[in-house]
Order: sequence, then structure tokens, then C-alpha cells
Amino acid sequence: MSDDYQNTVDQYLHRAKVLYVEDEAVIRDSIARFLRRRIKDLLLASNGEEGLEIYKKENPDIVVTDIMMPIMDGIEMSREIKSINEDTPIIITSAFNDEEYFLKSIEIGVAKYIKKPVNNSDLLNVLAKVARAVSQQKEIESKNEFIKTILDNNPTFIMITDIDEIYFLNASFLRFLGFDTFDEFIGKANSINRFMVVKEDSFYKGKSFNVWIKEAINTEKTDCIVFMAGKDQLKSEARAYIIHANAIPELQEHKRYLITFTDISHIECDMKMFQDMAVKDALTGIFNRKKFGDELSKEIERCLRYNNFLSLIIFDIDHFKSVNDTYGHQTGDYVLQEITKLVSENVRKYDIFARYGGEEFVILTPETSLSGAKELAEKLREIVQDHEFADVGKVTCSFGVSEYVKHEDPAGFIKKADYALYIAKNKGRNRVKAVEKEHSFFFNLPY
Repeated sequence: MSDDYQNTVDQYLHRAKVLYVEDEAVIRDSIARFLRRRIKDLLLASNGEEGLEIYKKENPDIVVTDIMMPIMDGIEMSREIKSINEDTPIIITSAFNDEEYFLKSIEIGVAKYIKKPVNNSDLLNVLAKVARAVSQQKEIESKNEFIKTILDNNPTFIMITDIDEIYFLNASFLRFLGFDTFDEFIGKANSINRFMVVKEDSFYKGKSFNVWIKEAINTEKTDCIVFMAGKDQLKSEARAYIIHANAIPELQEHKRYLITFTDISHIECDMKMFQDMAVKDALTGIFNRKKFGDELSKEIERCLRYNNFLSLIIFDIDHFKSVNDTYGHQTGDYVLQEITKLVSENVRKYDIFARYGGEEFVILTPETSLSGAKELAEKLREIVQDHEFADVGKVTCSFGVSEYVKHEDPAGFIKKADYALYIAKNKGRNRVKAVEKEHSFFFNLPY
């Protein structure tokens, strides 16, 4: 035996806490003297009952015990110890060759069986091997506990799964879901599906956990995003999480994966903000002219597909320049915002209301005929006319209305309403004018 190997063996034995149970005092004292040369923490007991009490109090790493003892024999004590901690290695010593004892030892799960009289060197070699295994297992458990501590303190949600089952959720994930322990999660939920909020384009819509998590693991290009609402949160409060999956190398035989759920709600909010900035008017908060153009194209396509009505209202504020000149541009901005509010409260959710430019606004009214659009325009005209604007008093608007004609050019459709607005202005303002369908042809000619 080399010095390096012996030193390694001595290190494992020196770190181990060993309980030795033997009813014969002469044998117990002789072996104890020999073991104490290498084992620093050696506990002694004279029977199974005493050994069990010491085990419960001291929690030794290894148990060495005789079989035949008074009060409680070694087999019964070993069975009790295994019921407390089945991972505790037990070494049996016995002068008997009875098959029944061997079978009972196997049934209990003893680590080694040594025949009496015990050879000290053989016992030491067996103890060294078992102590080495115990030490290595402790190192693994220590590393696992260290890793678990890191994972539990990570604000990112972390899960370990083999696709079919979930084996781990970190503490921050459990708290979010409303559970104190992983066992509680398994007992009450066993899946995160119940916490997921389904949106129209959700890739996990209508799919079980093992189906959508497999898709997320195998997806290489597309980012997989899930929406989850935790304990006491409404579905509307669900946050967005992007999924990343990595196979755990040490567990390739069982193919388990570490899945992270990173909160990207702030990114979603930023994206929505930038999207809103791109399509909405900064002053009034309604759609801008570009967005109106996009929506106009969509509504014309829908009108043609379903053979529905589609009408357009254009209006602007009468003598708006004098409002700015008399009261200042801040007051002028207030008037624009106030009119926007009045109109928004009196159009349908699916009507498209936009600021077309300056003091000019447009309303696209799907499934509405020319007469219906004229009625809406008249209603809006009266609401504005009757409203009292702070500092300014009364303000009026003029309205032009047109109805889409099949295969009409979008520019011609707008041009008709714009012409009707021009007529309303020339007829004295604060009124509604419309271009009838039979006159549409003239507005589809080029300028």
C-alpha cells in the first residue's frame, strides 16, 4: 500500500463518525483500541437498544454491529436505523453462517458482512471503502446544497424537468406560485399550466405541459414566451417570461433539462410604448395619419370581402387659428385634446379615430352606410357645439362625409370626404356635408 493511498484512506477514516456495537466487552475493547488509531470519532454501545439511542443522538456516518446481542439484536437495530435513514451504511459482524441472517441482512440493505473472529486489517479496509463512499456522497450533497442555494436565491425562475415530470423549482419560482416547498407544489399543483395565461398567439395554447415544454426545448430560432400570473394575481396582471433550456450534462441517461424563465415584461412594455409612439399622435393619444392609412387599407379589404358598408368622416375645428392667436398654443392644444375626448366617448370601439393633421381629424366607420355616418357626424357636431371649453367658451367643427364605393381608390374615398368638408366650410361652417354615392365617379379621377 503506497503512502499516498494510505494517507487518503486515513483522511476518509479520520473524518468519519463510526458507531461500533458489540455485546462482548473483550472484543469491543480490543477492536475499539485498534480503530481509535485511525478513527477520531468512535462511538461504542454494548447492545442494539443502546446503539439505537446513540445513533438517534449522534447521527454517525457508519454503523458496525454484531448480530447476536441481548435486549435488541443487530438485525432489529439495523432495521430501525434504516427506517430513520436508509442511506446509513451498516457493516454486520457475526460468527454465524446461517443463511437466514444473510437474507435478513440483504433485506435490510447492509453494506458489508464480516465473519468473526474479525480480522482487524479486513475491518479497516472495509471501513476505509465505506468511509470513502460516505465522504464522496457528503461532498456531492454539499455541492448540491451549494448549487441549490445559488438557484434558490436567483430571481430568475428555474425549473428542472425531464419533459414528463418536474423535479425542481427554485425558491423564487415557488414563492411566485404561492407554495412554501416543492413537495407542496407537487401535492397541490404538479404543473405550472394552471398559472399560465393563454393569449391568442400563445404557442402553448391548448397544449399539455409535456407537449409545449418539449417544443420550447427543441426550438432553436424562435423565442418562446409564456405569460404567467402568480398567487393572488389577476390574469390581466400576467407577466411575460422568455424560456431558455439547457440539457444537464451529468444526467444524459435520464435527459433532464434546466429551464429558466426570465421576466421580460419591461421589454414588452418598452416595445408597446415604442409601438404606440409609432402609431399614435403624441398630443391627443389617438391614431396618427400613418396608422389611419394602414387601417384604411385593412377596412377596404374587409369591406370588399364581406360586401359591407364603409364610411368616412373628416372634420376640423372652425377658426382654430384664431384660438391659437387669441389664447395661445397651450390653450389650442387643450381644445384639441378636449375635442378628442368628446369624440372618443361617442364613437364605437371598432371605429377608427385619428388625427389627420393640425386641427383636422378622421373617423373610419366600418359597417356603416352614408346615412349612418351622417347621423354620427351630426351627433358629434352638436356635442362639440354644446360643450363649454375652459377659457375659450364655444367651439364648433365642420364635417365632411363619404361612403366607399366598390373598387374605389382609397385616395378617391378620402378626396370625397375632404371635398364635402370644403363645402361645409364654404356654406358657413358648423355643419355636416356629404358626397352622395352617385357622385363618387368624379372623385376617382386624377388631380
